[in-house]
Amino acid sequence: MSSIKLQVVSGGLVAKISLNRPERYNAFDREMVRELGDMVRGVAESEKVRLVILTGEGKAFSAGADLHAAKASDSVSNYLGGLAKGLHSVLETLATVPALLVTLVNGPAAGGGFALAMAGDIRLGMPEAKLRLGYGRVGLTLDGGLSWRLPRLIGFAATQRLVFEDPDLGADEAKALGLFHRVVPPSEIVKTLEELLARTKMQSRASVFRNRQLLLESQGRTLAQCYEAEAVMMKTSAGTQDGREGIQSFVEKRPPRFGS
Repeated sequence: MSSIKLQVVSGGLVAKISLNRPERYNAFDREMVRELGDMVRGVAESEKVRLVILTGEGKAFSAGADLHAAKASDSVSNYLGGLAKGLHSVLETLATVPALLVTLVNGPAAGGGFALAMAGDIRLGMPEAKLRLGYGRVGLTLDGGLSWRLPRLIGFAATQRLVFEDPDLGADEAKALGLFHRVVPPSEIVKTLEELLARTKMQSRASVFRNRQLLLESQGRTLAQCYEAEAVMMKTSAGTQDGREGIQSFVEKRPPRFGS
């Protein structure tokens, strides 16, 4: 059975990627990370997909690294170090996808699964979602960019609490902290995703990608450097076919017909 499922719907506009090792709570082993990387690269190269949904099959989003597989390997340290590098490659590729990335957390997400859940441009939690870092409980340290991402999402003090107290967060508390944008009951999932797709269709795919890059890269810039980066990106965007079409459609008071 494949450890990753891909479903493309809505005329190719939506790609749903599901982690599919439910018997292991969708924990990552080497094969799964390789397969996820291949799947994400394929989606990144698509010229049509506007919405990418990343979720889990079964009762969990992902339990993070498969420690049983690590223990059975020739070297636990080499296995987990390589697995972290593989996950980081997947996360770097996800950041290049010219589509809105939605993480739909359908159950527990721990360790690297927590990190993957936080990669979404829009992060949705179902009521049964639970978040746990869990690294200290098994004598390990953060991966998946969490040491960079969490302080920027929820602040340094709140991150310290999550790392050192290691609480189990329910969906509502995760939303209150800013880890989820919304908590969505099962009955509203389809409607919520349809609304997000409708909103993405109003925007240029290239704009989604460029705005994501500005947000991610802003964390390493001064305010003055952000001004400069935004001015450069504005000039670039205005010179593209989509930029010209967007401006023309605004002037003519009609919906834009973007090429991407």
